[in-house]
Amino acid sequence: MILKTKSKINMEKIAVRSILIASILFTIMGMIVKELSYNIPVIEVAFARNLFGLIWLGVALLIKPPKQKGGKLLVLIFRGIVGGSAMMAYFYNMSVMPLGSAYAFSYTSPIFLAFLSMILIHQKVSLKTWVAIFLGFSGILLISNPQEIEFTFWNLTIGLYSGIGAALAYLSVAELAKYYDGRVIILSLMLFGSILPLIAQLIPYSTYPIALFEPFVMPNLNEFLLFLALGVVSTYAQIYMTKAYMLGDPPIIGAISYITIFFATFAGVILGDKIPHFFEIIGMGLIVCGGILAVFSKVK
Repeated sequence: MILKTKSKINMEKIAVRSILIASILFTIMGMIVKELSYNIPVIEVAFARNLFGLIWLGVALLIKPPKQKGGKLLVLIFRGIVGGSAMMAYFYNMSVMPLGSAYAFSYTSPIFLAFLSMILIHQKVSLKTWVAIFLGFSGILLISNPQEIEFTFWNLTIGLYSGIGAALAYLSVAELAKYYDGRVIILSLMLFGSILPLIAQLIPYSTYPIALFEPFVMPNLNEFLLFLALGVVSTYAQIYMTKAYMLGDPPIIGAISYITIFFATFAGVILGDKIPHFFEIIGMGLIVCGGILAVFSKVK
């Protein structure tokens, strides 16, 4: 019994350390995306990031094949599509918004997860969850200042989708974890994160209402090196995050992960983002509180 308790404590320590490393790596990823998007179309950045991860994990799976049940291919495809499209939205947010705001939108996923669980699978949610939803949406309203150029209709819509898409992906991951190796689940994200940008290139650029889809730009040497750094950093961030959720208590890990918003806000200011005004700070705080409350709330 003592050995089991010590083993559990060690696993929890590894999980906490893993999510903190993931948070730092995700912040660095945002900084690289921000730098690259000044000259490179953001959809090209997203494609390169996913292609690198696809190759990296593909080689890893060849070296050490997965041991898994399988049998949930449609759910795996769904996870890849919604996760890949949410990542494209996520990268777009980082290119047009302050980093802190972009991450705040992405981290609304636990709040949308609670809301979508109620809508899609008709789960009865607790009072705590309703409070979490209220806090989260109040925070969204506060950070979405219509007087700021970053928050046009399309930018706000895509910002919200980054949280909604991630929530839908997380709904599927809970089921997929019973049947697939964690690397295969991540691989589905990388695969469709590479395919979706290519499909988007088939539609004439002039028909898009936003600057997410633009003609290909050949990167220079410095940008190519940043692409490589982006691939390494983001792949390891995903690996560490998955490891944290597999070893630790998901609500606790989810709560700790919100530190990324504050890391990203500080990093964004270093890169030249405006210092958040009072209402933005309050809005981020409400999203953090709502998200933490959501991940700790139990469905009745």
